[in-house]
Amino acid sequence: MARNPHRCSSHGRSRPFAASLIALGLLAGLAYRSLLLWDPSEPGLPDPEWFFFSVSDTAPQVVFAIAALLLYRRRRRILGAVASAGSPLAALPLLGTGLALYLWAHYVDATDLLLVSFLGFCLGSAALLSGTRLAGEMAFPILFLAFAIPIPGVLTNHIVFPLQLWNAELSAQLLNAVGVPVLQEGDLIYSANRSVEIIETCSGIRSILMLTMLAVALVCYFPARRLHLALLVASAVAIACCVNIARILALVLYPGSEEPATHALQGAALFLGGSVAVCVVDALLRSREESGSTPSGVGDPEAAMGQSDPAGGIARVMALALLLASMLGASIWMPRWTPPDSARSARIDLPREIGDWKIGEGLPLDWRYLGSVRLQKRFHRRYRRGDEAVSVFIGYDDRLERSRSLLSPKHALPGAGWHIEGRAPIELLPGLRGLSVSARSGRTRILSCHWYEGATALPLEVLRAWLATDQSPLRRPGGAWVVRLGTEVAPTREAREAAEARLASFAELLRPNLPPSEEGS
Repeated sequence: MARNPHRCSSHGRSRPFAASLIALGLLAGLAYRSLLLWDPSEPGLPDPEWFFFSVSDTAPQVVFAIAALLLYRRRRRILGAVASAGSPLAALPLLGTGLALYLWAHYVDATDLLLVSFLGFCLGSAALLSGTRLAGEMAFPILFLAFAIPIPGVLTNHIVFPLQLWNAELSAQLLNAVGVPVLQEGDLIYSANRSVEIIETCSGIRSILMLTMLAVALVCYFPARRLHLALLVASAVAIACCVNIARILALVLYPGSEEPATHALQGAALFLGGSVAVCVVDALLRSREESGSTPSGVGDPEAAMGQSDPAGGIARVMALALLLASMLGASIWMPRWTPPDSARSARIDLPREIGDWKIGEGLPLDWRYLGSVRLQKRFHRRYRRGDEAVSVFIGYDDRLERSRSLLSPKHALPGAGWHIEGRAPIELLPGLRGLSVSARSGRTRILSCHWYEGATALPLEVLRAWLATDQSPLRRPGGAWVVRLGTEVAPTREAREAAEARLASFAELLRPNLPPSEEGS
């Protein structure tokens, strides 16, 4: 068979270009070396329970390996797009953003932002070298790396607790429906002789993320239509919820499931079953696709190959190499931000008497209930005035850790096992707005009100946490405080009005004794 002399000549001229690409990849590996050993988990060795059911940590090396496999799967299409003409206009915004995030990530020691920088740099480099066609071929595997980015702690707090309550309620309904009598109060499920608390690792968020990642990987490795992807991701979320419910039911029905080794093995087995279910759904969806159709991402890798430009390509590679060398130097020699010594100082020192209220007994904190909620300092005591009592809870966070946050809907309740009967915004004092919650546990009812000092709206807090502004010179003065007041209340309108008045009058006496929101600045 005769050879195509033009193709041979083109391939011969592009060998230096291919060698320079390999050198560029090695230089990029040095510049982003921190990602290779990145461990966003808590200190200590992760166990199987952590790997499958941790709330917000990720397993980045697993994600990196899958992304590398997806890139290898597309290697022919990627190589076919390498010879296309570059697109500097499309590349500059991506490279500029990647560079800015790279410098900022090293300055504030935020490895997750370094990964975002890597995404922008890879796609920008592809666009610069061979235009949007190469960037498009690499986009799916590169953006898959986003699964390794942890959810900001403040956002995790506002997702996990509602999931805990939803899982507890649904599990209790299922058990009662099949003839197993249980009582659900908040995040606790009471059976005949025991109780099970639906803690954060039982929220299911980790299973949802892992099975969604599997669904996306399947569609990327075995290309399919967008509708297929949407249906498979939706199925993965539903399967993850079912797997998590099955895990909770096992905890309620089989007491031995709470043993750490048994619990981890059971969870891993259920997760494996969920993974198999996702693969089965994927196979069923593919079997229904029309035969002979060409799914997205499939085609002749040579058909649309553009004209090579070895000289211009090598020049662009040299420009990228110079940029990477500068980034590597900056990562070694640029200074790192360190918090001032005063940033961690905070005092919670309430007087023994506030007006005619006298301090009473100390109250325990339910750390199992609080889970990943960050409290650097805390105060939890009861004040009494005759037959009346008000519990006071104050928590402080210096805002120097991004993986956890003080802000959480859990602060509305004193602990596990409370069923929320109603909630509403309330203005205790002029300019003091909080959230009022009425809750019941057994025959006890409480009315609580909590508010934050030194915090803003949730979307802005999420943005601040993601960009690490409070771990930089842009940090707000001091830390964040949460204050919760609670009192028992009878189930009558008059009793509730009296309780609201009690909390409002106590808040008026308490507020001048609270630390200022800029404490520690």
